[in-house]
Amino acid sequence: MIKRTKKVMAALMVAIMMITTSYTVFAAENDGWTEAPYTEAAQGGAWEAWCEKWETIKNDWTQLSITPGKNATELNFAWYSEKEETLPKVKISKSTDMSNSIEFDGTQSRAVTNKETKIEYVSNKVTVTGLEEDTTYYYSYGTNENWSSPVVINTQSTDSFSFFLVGDPQIGSSLKNTPTGETEAIGQDRSVRNDSFNWNNTIKKALSLVPNASFMISAGDQISIRDKKANNEQALAYTENEIEYAGYLSPEPLKSLPVATTLGNHDAVSGNYSYHFNNPNTSTLGSTVGGGNYYYTYGNTLFIMLNTNNTNAEEHKQFIEQAVAESGDVTWKVVTLHQDIYGSGEHSNEPEIAELRYKLVPIFEENDIDVVLTGHDHTYARSKILKGGVKEESTFLTDDEYEEFFDIEFESDYTELVEDEKYLSYLESIEDKNAIETDLSIRGENISNPEGILYITANSASGSKYYNNVPRQQAYIANRWQEDVPTFSTINVDNVSLSISTYRTDNMEKIDETVTIIKSVEYGNLVDKIEEAEAKSAEKEIYTSSTWTVFEATLSNAQKMNGASLLLQEDIRKQIGECLGSDYFVLPSSIHEVLILPDNGIFQVPELNAMVQEVNETQVERQEQLSDKVQFCDKKTAVMENAERREARLEKEKVAEKAEVKGGIHGRLEKAKAEIKAKEGDKVPKNKSKDLAAAL
Repeated sequence: MIKRTKKVMAALMVAIMMITTSYTVFAAENDGWTEAPYTEAAQGGAWEAWCEKWETIKNDWTQLSITPGKNATELNFAWYSEKEETLPKVKISKSTDMSNSIEFDGTQSRAVTNKETKIEYVSNKVTVTGLEEDTTYYYSYGTNENWSSPVVINTQSTDSFSFFLVGDPQIGSSLKNTPTGETEAIGQDRSVRNDSFNWNNTIKKALSLVPNASFMISAGDQISIRDKKANNEQALAYTENEIEYAGYLSPEPLKSLPVATTLGNHDAVSGNYSYHFNNPNTSTLGSTVGGGNYYYTYGNTLFIMLNTNNTNAEEHKQFIEQAVAESGDVTWKVVTLHQDIYGSGEHSNEPEIAELRYKLVPIFEENDIDVVLTGHDHTYARSKILKGGVKEESTFLTDDEYEEFFDIEFESDYTELVEDEKYLSYLESIEDKNAIETDLSIRGENISNPEGILYITANSASGSKYYNNVPRQQAYIANRWQEDVPTFSTINVDNVSLSISTYRTDNMEKIDETVTIIKSVEYGNLVDKIEEAEAKSAEKEIYTSSTWTVFEATLSNAQKMNGASLLLQEDIRKQIGECLGSDYFVLPSSIHEVLILPDNGIFQVPELNAMVQEVNETQVERQEQLSDKVQFCDKKTAVMENAERREARLEKEKVAEKAEVKGGIHGRLEKAKAEIKAKEGDKVPKNKSKDLAAAL
């Protein structure tokens, strides 16, 4: 990638510093990063507690990953174990005591050997099938019948669901900015510790906003170290990034939240990615050492994950067509790839990125892709709706030509802009102004029935490294943002709409407006009609009383078309709460409208669920049904969750609270005595220390 000149300079600086001092070595570029100890999340002893915990995490190569299955009825599990441990299994139950559990057998394959401990690891992979939606499960996993403690995992609805998008955790990338100490290994340890803390915080913040997310998508570069090996055998045995995978997999919520990872340029050149993740519907098409393309469906949506580190467009075309054909009739098609083919950061204008764009975009458009999610540039960008970008051969630059011009701007921190005609012609040609779809039905933040594609570039989710936006914002960009703060996006999907909101993690404010794509034949045609009708409402005097009543009713109904999608917007939910002055229930009447009921103590969730089910069965066409489940919305947070599941959660919390209080003063005294006794047991008498040390 470009920035080679800068990297050479940085390497020379490091070499000089290593010669002149035997103490601390700094290797820094002008890239921004988030220094974890100084974040708000690290205060009150949180950073110190994490540093202590990190010592138990960093050498644990056996942590679990969960990936979406080929559809919503399946989940995929993967973890390392020692070579001698066989028979990998996952068992799953609807009970906390794991009664009536079902066991699923897995497979093992080679992984890596720890050079220091000489422990040989194998990769275990298990697929769990037959899962029901909106259900609480408990699972354990293990080898040789040695089971882990049960972990809870909730499946979600497929009619209407939410997921997260994150970009470039790239755990360990802050090494370029972190004091490395006496060795690079120490520096890696410190940088991974830093980035993993921020990564944990991002996931925690995302789940606080949407606790019922179905899964998360990572747009690539889970880790940082990517030494390219001379041959595949060396790449498959690579271990220098295992501490980074340990940090990436460390967040506790990932034990209950499936993650669909994308192969980034830092993941693709070693075998570790393929050992740690158990992706569904995997293919050799688009493959590198790390793996190839894969896809899965969730409800009405097809998710296609491309390894575009392999630039063979014909292979990607074949795979996409295969995935589309095998997924059947879906409403939405979402592609995720690492490289930001319509981004606005420092990578975005590179010829190799633009080349990849013009190879892939025609394939996306031929297969009616709706949204493309990317990363790579460590900065946020949202495109306009685009269709039909064309490469202008006459203006294209070689990589070397482009780098010469770019380095001038980069090295000056964009204070010296190149005005060379050849360079500017190239930049203008790749803006794809003719691809911008202008004939759109837009009503507020809703985009109705676009023919083109929306492209989203995710910023860093860990703050391990940020890039600047290029100084000249491209014509194809609707909005972009960079303030060196980790971000994440929430994406809500139902039968007619797909809505994207993006947040910064420090104050949880949006960095861009919520954008909603509405896919409905009726809606697209209605927009103009509604506006026309609204204009006529001022002409009430030309109507008779009877015809005005009919007109008013018709307009009201038209305005309600696909109105349920408005509840996907956080701002709308907040406004409703403010108007009601209370929490409230959302009854999914149909895709066109919902019923809002204040939570005033009158309504019971089972009765409301029964009401919705009866209406769906008797009054609403199947294709217009939204869901059978009543939702509850918190007035203060505007978080919407399944009302039934919320009541169950609150009941569990109430039982736990009662159990704690039950003993009264006596119980608290007994608890205090037990704690004192435990502390005393930790103290080793002097006359016993020798024997104990020998035993240990």
